[in-house]
Amino acid sequence: MRLLHLLIIGLFICTAVISAGCVDTQETSQKKAVSEAVSLTNHSLSENAEYMIRAAGEIASGKTDADSSKQVLADLYQKSTLAQTILYADENMIVISVYPDIIRSSVGSDQSSYGTDKSYYSGKTIALTKYLHLDDGTNASVLSAPVYAEGKWKGYISMSFDSSKLFGGIERHLFEKYGYHLCVLQTDGNQIYDYDLGERGKNILTDPSYPEDVKAAALEVCLEKPGTTEYTYQKTGANESVHKTVVWDTLEFGGQIWRVLILAE
Repeated sequence: MRLLHLLIIGLFICTAVISAGCVDTQETSQKKAVSEAVSLTNHSLSENAEYMIRAAGEIASGKTDADSSKQVLADLYQKSTLAQTILYADENMIVISVYPDIIRSSVGSDQSSYGTDKSYYSGKTIALTKYLHLDDGTNASVLSAPVYAEGKWKGYISMSFDSSKLFGGIERHLFEKYGYHLCVLQTDGNQIYDYDLGERGKNILTDPSYPEDVKAAALEVCLEKPGTTEYTYQKTGANESVHKTVVWDTLEFGGQIWRVLILAE
């Protein structure tokens, strides 16, 4: 009888250890996934930033007219893995050239409403804006590089890119390798990227469509650089609750702070 009792206790301990191991394994796996996501995102942004800095140097060397600067932008577009549209604005923030021609109507327009003036670039070789609604009707982030010729401000190059260009491949890689989804938030709660296209551009903290449990988790993410949290929500149109575990870390680039999240059910 005593032997049976000991066997039952041993089985209970083994089950508890295995269960704990599974939890640790998932959390460890999510941490590996988020580390990869941050690294891959940083690499992509850094690579495109280098291309832009070189292009800014070309324009600074004297290619400031419409034709020659457009050729610089065309070359940059071919090299970039992110570019949706590119423009060069002069020291008065007037657009001189664009590429491709789908935003040709922007030539001659004043870009001062975006706030990307000389003071904005002070001390920066590259800058990244918040997620914006652009004049062409699209939502995008904008990577930009100042143009200085002999120390004098000569404007800037800006490249808009859809978040799918930056994160789509990373999302596929993470899902195939780990089975996890990716989400990226600004620290104000705005979603830069979500695997659900309809969620992008929504602010989790202020949008009334999000339940309180989701908002509470998002606030935690926005306030802390790295961390782990959980939330539960009711599936739309279904009598089913979904429980998710979130592990996140922070990417800082070009003046922006992004929370990179890995979601697992």
